[in-house]
Amino acid sequence: MIPKIAQAGWKVLIPLGAGAVLAAGAGVKGAVDLIKGNNIRNDALKRHEAAVAECEATRVNTERVCREYGEFQIRVHKKTVARLADWLERNEHLVKRIDFKRIDGVRIEIPHAPTFSAGVEDVTIGLSGLIGAVGAGASAQAAALWGVSTFATASTGTAITSLSGAAAQNAVLAWLGGGSLAAGGGGVAAGSAVLGAVTIVPGLLVGGLTVGIMGARARTKLEGFAATVDVEIKQLFLTHEMLHAVERRIDELRDLLSRMAERATHALDALDAVDFDPEVHAAKFLRALQLVTAVKEILNTPVLDPRSGELTEASIEIMEKYA
Repeated sequence: MIPKIAQAGWKVLIPLGAGAVLAAGAGVKGAVDLIKGNNIRNDALKRHEAAVAECEATRVNTERVCREYGEFQIRVHKKTVARLADWLERNEHLVKRIDFKRIDGVRIEIPHAPTFSAGVEDVTIGLSGLIGAVGAGASAQAAALWGVSTFATASTGTAITSLSGAAAQNAVLAWLGGGSLAAGGGGVAAGSAVLGAVTIVPGLLVGGLTVGIMGARARTKLEGFAATVDVEIKQLFLTHEMLHAVERRIDELRDLLSRMAERATHALDALDAVDFDPEVHAAKFLRALQLVTAVKEILNTPVLDPRSGELTEASIEIMEKYA
């Protein structure tokens, strides 16, 4: 077909070539946009998958830290708060004698043992193209035939519009082929090839433009998808940072609780070591009571606000209070 088309002449070949180049350019751009869009999407998905995996690993570790802190709280409660409550029950008749007295300038108010030894409150961890090218080509073919038959002349110099039947058809095809064979053109054969090309090129043009538009739309849509993924990744990063902040706060509270529990245990040991006499050992009782009360206050300090999901101000204040 190509050698035959080449005989048609520049009047026909230049528009066909320009249309084919434009179609190819639009199609290539659309394909490139689609590939770039898919690459953007795939890259976004990989980054999101990595962020989810990292956040999940941190979440699992934070849960472990919280669980271990809860177990530590239970042990501390048993060794300090529950122990003092037991002592109060055993020495109830004696401690009543020092109730509301001042020892070393401090007024002692004896707590109710069952209330004092109430269980440890749980740590609050607010722990989700190608469109109808055939139709467009058929229309272009019809337009080409109409244009030739209207304005062209046959090789004999007779206006094509004055011919009819096979003569008119052959005259049209010969004109499209660059003239009759006798005149040095491609004749009817070349005209038939050109006519086929006239059908194909518009189809390619429409198809190429469609691919270009679809590719651009797909890229825009995928870029929007990537932007949404970036927002989710930022949220995952914030969650990741919050989990680390929870771990740090728990470590700080655990260190404070450990130190205060050790001091309370020593005070309770000293209290247990004497045959309690309220007139003699009130200071020992006061020291043990103050230290165990501090331990209980640390035990009941929430790490996270269940409504806001933020670290509590109470967890900062308790560390400043007993630093």
